[in-house]
Amino acid sequence: MLKIFYRYLLYGMTVTAGTVILMVLAVRIPDGLLFEEPVKGMGLPTSEFSPVELLQNLLLLYCAGSFCWIAARDRLRRPMAVGFVALFLGCLIRELDFFLDYYLVDNLWQVLCALLVSVALVYIVRNRNRFAHGWRRSWPSAGLAMIISGYILLIPFAQLVGHEAFWQELMQESYVRVVKVASEELIELGAYTMITLGAVEFLYAWSRLPRTRNLDARPRRRGRGR
Repeated sequence: MLKIFYRYLLYGMTVTAGTVILMVLAVRIPDGLLFEEPVKGMGLPTSEFSPVELLQNLLLLYCAGSFCWIAARDRLRRPMAVGFVALFLGCLIRELDFFLDYYLVDNLWQVLCALLVSVALVYIVRNRNRFAHGWRRSWPSAGLAMIISGYILLIPFAQLVGHEAFWQELMQESYVRVVKVASEELIELGAYTMITLGAVEFLYAWSRLPRTRNLDARPRRRGRGR
């Protein structure tokens, strides 16, 4: 119980430290968060070069890498892990949409996401029994619960709160676009942070499982007394 307390205390301290660093950048350095970076040929400035967006991408890379690690070493949970990897990489591609569309081909991120999801779905359907069995062996799990909670915060909440019409109605004549952008990106960062903590927690719990992690493993029966 004490180990769990210290582990979650460490999570809280890490999030607090990261938040303080962002606050220092915003307060001490003029336009330190780069939420309005002008780009040649664009009508509106972009926040894609912001350290907040960069941190989001790094967190998604970690999440995808941690579940790739699990998929490579755990045959039982491999289809489930592949599904999460596709989910994380899909979000990463979506976060990189500006660079893919502006510097390469317009709407390229949509094509890449569609291909990624299609391949992942085909793999999961072909291994649906292992997927279901691996999920049953992994749930309930604090790590998975945190990942799911993060996505609930990311998809419905962040998208609705970041809606431009909402801020225009709220601020009326005082509307400033950077306020809307900052609120949306910081909420997304909070969601990705929760998802990352869930990935850390799941990886930690997985690492403490017995080494017989394959589908064919069966619990040993105790020998009967003679």
